[in-house]
Amino acid sequence: MSDDLNVRLKNAAQKLVGEAALTSKYGLDCFALVDKLLRGLGAATAADGDEPVTATADYDWGDGILLSSIQPGDILQFRDHVVDIATWKEANGKWYEASGRTLTRPHHTAIVIEVRKDGSVLVVEQNVHPNPRNVTRNVIPKLDSGEETRRVSSEEKIKLKVTGSVSAYRPIPKPEKGASLLYPGRSAPAGGARMLASVVPSQGGSKRVPGTLGMDRLRPDDDRRA
Repeated sequence: MSDDLNVRLKNAAQKLVGEAALTSKYGLDCFALVDKLLRGLGAATAADGDEPVTATADYDWGDGILLSSIQPGDILQFRDHVVDIATWKEANGKWYEASGRTLTRPHHTAIVIEVRKDGSVLVVEQNVHPNPRNVTRNVIPKLDSGEETRRVSSEEKIKLKVTGSVSAYRPIPKPEKGASLLYPGRSAPAGGARMLASVVPSQGGSKRVPGTLGMDRLRPDDDRRA
């Protein structure tokens, strides 16, 4: 069932690329896209998870998985995620930084479409520059924090520096009314970790407000490293 949900979530997200961003009663943000697609598939949403849905929560979208095991149709939850991308070129035996840009996702949610061999991930998301009002398909060069250098050719290399964190989730079926995600088909025991799905407010709860906007920013020349 999980594999089927992954395929259906991936396909549903792909079909929306280029369309106007989805909204909810909270306005336009990244949350609305993932929340509405999961609801349309009869899957559990962040409102069914361990973490109460507020403006600053690290949403729980299903079964938590390792970043190393993500596959198409999984969901990524970002926290203060910054990717600094520097392109270096060689001339006359010396290396120099030719260009640079920074990708920021302060508090963000996206759907995995493809996991590439070089560690980059293709995602479908919304509320991200340069087209925040559309559902877009974008490449995130590196998810896990740390530094990495990728050789493009003998005269060019790319240096990546990543800070912040990413949590990954595999979509799961929505629990039956009164059932726990930890104990499918029956009520959770007293003191259980999950809230009962039957008492979780619809559409993410009353405290949630539109999330922050992701950025893709070119660094000015004077901001480049020597």
